[in-house]
Amino acid sequence: MLKKVCICLMIGAIALTAAACTDKGTEKTSNTVTKNTAHEKKSEDIYKSIFKNSLFFGDSITEGLNYQELIDDTNVIADAGKVTVMALEEDVDKVVEKNPEHIFMSFGINDLLMPKGFAGNPLDNPVKFSIDNYSKLIQKVKEKLPNVKIHIISVTPVTDKALQEYPQYKHIDEYNAKLKELAKAEKAEYIDLSPIFDKDTNLHDEDGVHFKANYYTQLLDLLKNSVK
Repeated sequence: MLKKVCICLMIGAIALTAAACTDKGTEKTSNTVTKNTAHEKKSEDIYKSIFKNSLFFGDSITEGLNYQELIDDTNVIADAGKVTVMALEEDVDKVVEKNPEHIFMSFGINDLLMPKGFAGNPLDNPVKFSIDNYSKLIQKVKEKLPNVKIHIISVTPVTDKALQEYPQYKHIDEYNAKLKELAKAEKAEYIDLSPIFDKDTNLHDEDGVHFKANYYTQLLDLLKNSVK
């Protein structure tokens, strides 16, 4: 019960700091998303086929996949404001029930904004706190799904404007370095998304944290190499 109360308190704190997470800019009718052409319909079918045995597990950035209809909603477990400690407490059974062959995990963008831990004390090192819980989350999933292949996705960059508003994001590179170490320790694949942003610098939505529709097609094009 105490943990659940603390989680609720953390959700409230994160909501105040990361209000952008509830305004993802990924509505089905926005971002010039058009699904009327045969070519686009064919692309959607291809992604759904490629990732039919995969699960995308994460926060609001991952949740954006639901708004693009590129893969089935049943292949996504994600919520705005989600952090690793919450996923550890709330979502493992949901993941196990899906019994996927591949899990693409994407957490961190909210973890970096966490002001307090379970005890209600300020976090001296949000990166360490999150990585520790990320590790526990992976281990808990692997205990119940020993044959699943886990892929850890790097935290996406933010714009300079978002960085000014939320200076905690200056730790993104540090967080990703720790994620790479975590992937090696847990025998998971670390997936660096920087090639996407090296090619296209116009992917962010207005809040500078979340993304336009075309980010998701580029994401899936990169990730499909991991399920071949």
